Amino acid sequence: MSFDQEQIAGLIRKLASADRLLAQTYIDGTVFVDEDNRNAIDGLKKSGILRTADFSDEYRLTGDIKRLIDRLLLRNQRYQQNIDMAKMILSVEEDIEDYRRALERNEQEEAHYHLEQIDDTLYEALESLEHSLTVMFAAITSQFGFVASLNSKIRQNQRALAYAQRLVRELNQVNLNDCYEWLNWAAIPTELSRKIIRFIDQYKSIVERLGSIVDRMKTLLFKLRLQEQTANRARAMAQFLRQHPEWEPLEWSEEAEVPKLLRREPGLKLQSGLNTANPALQSDFAAIVQELRRQSKPVAPLSRDGAATPVDTQQPEPIEYDQDLYETHIETLFAHTLERQGRKMSALHYWRDQRLQVKAALWLDMVFAQYCCLPQRMRRAIALELQGDCLAGFNGNQVIDEILLQRVG
Repeated sequence: MSFDQEQIAGLIRKLASADRLLAQTYIDGTVFVDEDNRNAIDGLKKSGILRTADFSDEYRLTGDIKRLIDRLLLRNQRYQQNIDMAKMILSVEEDIEDYRRALERNEQEEAHYHLEQIDDTLYEALESLEHSLTVMFAAITSQFGFVASLNSKIRQNQRALAYAQRLVRELNQVNLNDCYEWLNWAAIPTELSRKIIRFIDQYKSIVERLGSIVDRMKTLLFKLRLQEQTANRARAMAQFLRQHPEWEPLEWSEEAEVPKLLRREPGLKLQSGLNTANPALQSDFAAIVQELRRQSKPVAPLSRDGAATPVDTQQPEPIEYDQDLYETHIETLFAHTLERQGRKMSALHYWRDQRLQVKAALWLDMVFAQYCCLPQRMRRAIALELQGDCLAGFNGNQVIDEILLQRVG
């Protein structure tokens, strides 16, 4: 083993022998010297792996080691790449032309050199795009792995979305028809055609993935902005409560102008056992206790010995009342809605036509409740239009007197 190889092997052994210490330093940011780790820290400092921090007994990872770990873990890594696709395409075209001329002159070494240049250029371009998409997707889908607050997360996703849109415009500069023209060569070597075809296939895959990432970014950014509004309202409410500790929420359900629909019913008073303090029951309790005391013998348990009864093996008949009639009607209503593309179905008209023995308001409540229990793909296929009067002074509450169903998509 040469001197350089021995030096590299020794450095790797130092990293492996202090794996726990280095992991703690990376996660916590610093490590403090004590009697147990003093020798290990001194050795790592001499090797250039650790450096002193703000205090003499505090150490940090050196910049090279920290960047190496960041790159391997995809943490705090910049996903924005300076990629000039037009320049890259022009460079590949020039190398392909030089490669063809070298083959025509039978200059094998020069042709091999240009082929390696083509392979490196195409590979580096795709590798840079793959790395950018991987890190960008990890950044936008992690909850707070890269930032520490909701506002910072929103700003991070906004920057990522802006970069992704610029990257889309950059990738649109590549015309795949021009790339196919590279293959328009009668005696094109197999190794060159293989590299070009692999580049085209991977490029198509990257463009498709980038489109899905942009859609995911827009959805996540919308959800984060909604969460930010909720957090701001909760923060303002907490600040108000700190400033006004005497404030109590209004019991608006007991006010006279509140509609009957929004009034709260009195709560149930549950008791785990009999109330022995009730005077109406005390005389009965006393009679039971006295009767038990007068018994000289306890009550004998019932005899469980009896003749064996054969097991009934007949097929049980279906019981009609086990089937929910109204659930069947609601499923039929949904089925009619899916069959009639573009036409609205009225829940009240179905209720009148079938002459259901239930009040209209309860029927509409059951239809809406059953709709909420449908799978997501079914809810996307059926749209509900709730009709009714909104309650004045109570935002978001509505008395529903009709439901229209329509198939969408």
